[in-house]
Amino acid sequence: MPIVYKSGLLPLDAPAGKPLVRALVASMLVFGALASGAAHAQNAAMIEAGNQELRDDVQWLVDRGIIGFVSTSTWPIPVSVLETALEARKKTGLTRADVHAILAVRRYLDDQKNARYGLIAQVNTDSIPQLGFASQSRAAATGGAYIQGGNDVVAGKLQVNGLLDPITSKQSKANLEGSYVSARFLGQALYVGQLAHYWGPGVDGSLNWGNAGTAIPGIGLQRAKQTQPESKWLSWVGPWGYEVFLGQLQHDTAVPSARVINMRVFARPLQGLELGASRFIEWGGRGRDNGWSSLWNALKGNSNNPGNDPSNELSGFDIRYTIGLAGNPLTLYGQLAGEDEAGGLPSHYLAQFGIQFKNTVGSTRLQWHAEAADTTAKRIFGLSDGLTGTAYNHGTYRNGLYHDGLPIGHPIGGSGRLLSAGIAVTPDDFRYFSRYSFRIMQAQVNGANQDINLAFPKQAKWYAAELAYSWRLRPATFRAGLALLRRTSGDMDNSFSIMLSMNVPLGGAR
Repeated sequence: MPIVYKSGLLPLDAPAGKPLVRALVASMLVFGALASGAAHAQNAAMIEAGNQELRDDVQWLVDRGIIGFVSTSTWPIPVSVLETALEARKKTGLTRADVHAILAVRRYLDDQKNARYGLIAQVNTDSIPQLGFASQSRAAATGGAYIQGGNDVVAGKLQVNGLLDPITSKQSKANLEGSYVSARFLGQALYVGQLAHYWGPGVDGSLNWGNAGTAIPGIGLQRAKQTQPESKWLSWVGPWGYEVFLGQLQHDTAVPSARVINMRVFARPLQGLELGASRFIEWGGRGRDNGWSSLWNALKGNSNNPGNDPSNELSGFDIRYTIGLAGNPLTLYGQLAGEDEAGGLPSHYLAQFGIQFKNTVGSTRLQWHAEAADTTAKRIFGLSDGLTGTAYNHGTYRNGLYHDGLPIGHPIGGSGRLLSAGIAVTPDDFRYFSRYSFRIMQAQVNGANQDINLAFPKQAKWYAAELAYSWRLRPATFRAGLALLRRTSGDMDNSFSIMLSMNVPLGGAR
């Protein structure tokens, strides 16, 4: 897949390095045209991972059967997916809580169309690493400015961020996270940019690809609508979607300019049942074979050849199943990610399992969850002794599956375990759309003392609690929270962090 930049192409076997970053920057030049056009529709826009409130709203509507299938296990999501689902939503028999969720999603989408430029800010005073889906600052403070626009065919956003006291020394103090240009054609959504991904059903982390680390710049391709195949021969698949992503890691020291090609497919063959399969491949880079043969060997899974290992891979499966319990959605979910390959299939699994329950008290929404993740390869919560030091590690790509020293997969990194539980409360508030959330966590981290995990660089055990409150003063949105992390053993500091994030649009068409 060639990468277009300036007036030429970056062939697959060209030297890895800055061309992909230049491609991203060059693509942003289209914003002159986007910003001058009408902003009455932006169905070509993309929604990156990190908005916990939006994810909760969409899950509420999907699990209660108010809207059709929308995968909340695959981010970013094309705006056209949510627009299509809302257009065909259930219109009768709605509770006040259902209407609140519908309006919250509707307002979010409308604000994306109207906001043309604005400011963002995030504060995380004690720089606690990001844990969970909600976006947090990866520094003591982050500030940025953005401009966005588009229509039903082309859309985009240019966002420039500055970081004060980043969590790791590998992070740049300025980046373009959140920036992209996207286009919709032939039922597909193509984007170039640096957007946060999240592939998996987990609430507090994803084993395969999460948003704890710096977003990877690259090119992605998805279906623009997650609908059922029209062919009667394929209708059994149900609503489905996919993503193919080609990107390049930044600031890798073991293999500079290492590339990734990641693939995911998901479907709902039965009502309430979502199945997904993901594959994350790290390959190429400076001093490595970046040609088609190397990529083909990586895609075939020929990654166990001593001295000639073409790639670092993480592949697996996930499931999310929702049933009704006394009229309330009960969801069970799980994810397995293999750190090795045997017989053409993943092996040496990492594991994650969880449960969610949604109910109402009056017209207030309650969303409960409990989750367990084991990132020690092959251990699966004590079914085996496990292979400490294997997960997210590699003999050739010695920086492992970490980006800027932060985990690409589960936010605690490899060779650990996280137990968590929480509740999100959404009151009957149609003015500020306020939310409250609380969760507790207990973890064992970095059992192998690997210095590639800069989020938790030493072996330790700890417990944590987080209380958060979010609200909206339209069109601005705010989120505030307190996080407490206390060590029970090992080598790490206790932390107490005040967290605040805001997105303040300053102007745009209405």
